[in-house]
Amino acid sequence: MAPADDPRFLQGARLFNAEAFFDAHETWEALWHHLDKRAPDAERAGGDRRFVQGLIQLAVSFEHWRRGNPRGARGQWDKAREKLEPCGALREGVDLQALLDAANAFYAVRDLPAAEALQRAGSWPTPGVEPYPKLALAPGRALGS
Repeated sequence: MAPADDPRFLQGARLFNAEAFFDAHETWEALWHHLDKRAPDAERAGGDRRFVQGLIQLAVSFEHWRRGNPRGARGQWDKAREKLEPCGALREGVDLQALLDAANAFYAVRDLPAAEALQRAGSWPTPGVEPYPKLALAPGRALGS
């Protein structure tokens, strides 16, 4: 079964877009545990488990940022990119290239290295409301309600 065939995939996407990043992470993690580890390509770069794990790590990255932990945000963002970049521009109906580009722009504007330096110095404030990137589905797919 492909990840997008499981209702947890779209539920996680809805939660992610509602900025309920912790809940999206939990939902996608349940899906990730359900995916067959023994499938021939399960753990390869671009495989289903690595794709879902990358989405989990992206959600965790934004949760770290929201909680005022730029170091944690950067670490999870780096892991998410490593897993998601080999998945192609479009995966399971997700415009993955747009999501990666938006997340990259989000963190570039916020200057993660400078934020981490402020965090180490003990002067990093918890961010306020942020315009977090959204997960967009390709035409013909919908998140529904």
